[in-house]
Amino acid sequence: MPRAFSTEEKERIRGLLLEKGKELFSQYGLKKTGVTDLAKAVGIAQGSFYLFFNSKEELYFKVLEVEEEVIRGQFIESLMDGRIMNREKFKDFLHRALEVFNENPLIRRLWVDKEIDTLLERLPREMLDKHTIRDTDALAPLIMHWQSEGAMLKDSPEVLAGVIRSLFFLPLHRDEIGEDIFPRVVDLYIEFVANGLIKHSCNE
Repeated sequence: MPRAFSTEEKERIRGLLLEKGKELFSQYGLKKTGVTDLAKAVGIAQGSFYLFFNSKEELYFKVLEVEEEVIRGQFIESLMDGRIMNREKFKDFLHRALEVFNENPLIRRLWVDKEIDTLLERLPREMLDKHTIRDTDALAPLIMHWQSEGAMLKDSPEVLAGVIRSLFFLPLHRDEIGEDIFPRVVDLYIEFVANGLIKHSCNE
């Protein structure tokens, strides 16, 4: 039976699991990282792991959410620079965001190793739904700000957030799209999204 931990110990161990989980998942991936590895890395018994997370997939997902939150915060701060949004600036934002996600070893494994398939299969539906809501809620203030400036198409922020988020699912289908043409497909996709959502170019 797993031993009881004090509140302070629980907070410390949970933080360590997130930290060590990021390291192990980034280096070895979800499939090759076991609960035993994670527990050993933070100095707890394997059974004690389940006092903090229901599965290694849940820990992986939480680590991903923390990573995404940091990245999202950096981008939102850079976009709120007082300048009116235009198509060129928006296209640059989408290209840079996709590049940052692609360079992150943890997030990249979702695409290259198709680890997202495992997460979709094994995580509770409500957990995935809450993540989608958080992503939408994070983009909604930006979208409404751009709409108030007259820069972005007038439509539901939830719908427009869905259009923006859809770009980040393209890498999951790189093989189906075709490796040779994938970069051009991404360029055109971003071009179409920017031209469809943003009303002005920098020359207007």
